[in-house]
Amino acid sequence: MARKSKWRHDEEHVISVTPVGRGLWAPALATVIAGVLVWLAVGHVHTFNEYKVPLAVVLVVPCLGVLFTRTWRWRSHKIHLTSQRIIVEGGVLQHTRSEVELHDLVKTVVNQRLKDRLARRGLIVVETPAGSLTLGVVRHPAALSRLIDNERRHYAAGDVAYDTVFDFDAPQDHDFDVSDRQHRSRWR
Repeated sequence: MARKSKWRHDEEHVISVTPVGRGLWAPALATVIAGVLVWLAVGHVHTFNEYKVPLAVVLVVPCLGVLFTRTWRWRSHKIHLTSQRIIVEGGVLQHTRSEVELHDLVKTVVNQRLKDRLARRGLIVVETPAGSLTLGVVRHPAALSRLIDNERRHYAAGDVAYDTVFDFDAPQDHDFDVSDRQHRSRWR
């Protein structure tokens, strides 16, 4: 069964982002180390030469399996920004989906440490009156935050923003001044 359409008929897709892959380095490094160990064992110990396929299956295949599942989980997580809402979806076996309307956003927050700034990545959190939603760690978080704020401004262009301050403009005295000439001429 196909999934429902993601977009409404009157909204435009702006950008889709895949968050930063977390937890991929350790299985990738373990796979490389296991492969090197099998290669060294087969090359230097002659008793392992006849067992090289089972040895590779026992050492390398589990590491490749963990790397594959983590890559699959990472690639299945997406953040979509449209002209009306933010959609966060992901999941391998159980598909989850969260969405926030742009008119419900109060602010976007970018959390970065020094190492995150150097790596050009950071955590984006959008806050609404109902609570906050963590979008995840993405590359160039300030750029995504600016895109979200820009779309929010365009979406709410016809509405009055929540932080608008209204000033009272007192009417001038001459606005209510009735001249005697006009008043007298009508009664004559």
